[in-house]
Amino acid sequence: MTRLLALVLFTLLTGCAGVQAPPVSQNDQLRGNPGQDWSLEGKAAIRSGESSNTAYIDWQQQGERFKIIVSGPLGQGGARIEGGPGLVSLSLPGEEQPLTGPNPESVMQQALGWHLPVSQASYWVTGRPAPDLPSQPLSSGGPGFEQQGWQVGILRLTDISDQLTLPSRLDFRYADIRIRLVIGHWSLEPQKTPPE
Repeated sequence: MTRLLALVLFTLLTGCAGVQAPPVSQNDQLRGNPGQDWSLEGKAAIRSGESSNTAYIDWQQQGERFKIIVSGPLGQGGARIEGGPGLVSLSLPGEEQPLTGPNPESVMQQALGWHLPVSQASYWVTGRPAPDLPSQPLSSGGPGFEQQGWQVGILRLTDISDQLTLPSRLDFRYADIRIRLVIGHWSLEPQKTPPE
């Protein structure tokens, strides 16, 4: 897994490239609110230009604190990003010291020399735009929204309970970057070990 893939997946939280999900119909819709404490497990694929990669994602969110582990096939890689307001750290395989910064964008800037506006990812994976930034419906008219130049398409929903429906398949697009996230499991149970 390349450094770029780990960083983009961490910061976007983005599935299998080439797998087409049936579109969400007009009758299907998000219901309820997952709150601030949840976790998800899924598979992400990223395609940029001619390159593509896949990874597994384990994301725990508790309030404003988070821990995200991205690994390749058979658990290879094990890159990890965690933090909360004011401090984010990124540990990459083969690197002795983690990269740290006040937010995911600053860590990405350190590693790559550029960054994406991605602090809203915890809203995006639940199928909702970040509330503090302008957004608009997708120009294609499909389920989802556009925010910060990104198109966030909701391809499939799953019922978590009678009152809660969340995405199980999402598509993120920006310029020539396409990220597909397939969420295999959502949990709203409090984690035994909160993100550090």
